[in-house]
Amino acid sequence: MNNKTLLALLAVLVVAVAYLGWKSMSIPTPGTSADSNGGITLSTSPNPLRLGQATFMIDVKDKSGKPVDNATVSFDLNMTAMNMGTQQGNATSQGNGRYSAIGNMSMRGPWRVRTTVKMPDGSTENKDFTVNVP
Repeated sequence: MNNKTLLALLAVLVVAVAYLGWKSMSIPTPGTSADSNGGITLSTSPNPLRLGQATFMIDVKDKSGKPVDNATVSFDLNMTAMNMGTQQGNATSQGNGRYSAIGNMSMRGPWRVRTTVKMPDGSTENKDFTVNVP
């Protein structure tokens, strides 16, 4: 084999490995993050995500599992594979411990949704979620 053929095969192999790694980062349970901790969970609409505007629903529960309505929920959204800038804002209460936020998914791939929840008692909980735009 000549050098050009070897280089082409190497390029195809790198692309295949990168694609398989990207596909493995999807959320396993439809509509809900597989990682829930501290009473904060995340779901998305649409699900699966696609390019364009998306709604992120952040559900907040206290340690006993009851919905928390008087929290202050903020978020930031950015792509993990490439710097696409950070979108930040406050989520809006929807009642029954649910808060919603809007973001723009401008590129396919993995994105991090970082939530910061200030509970009514003054304590703060942070939770990161990874979502994927296929």
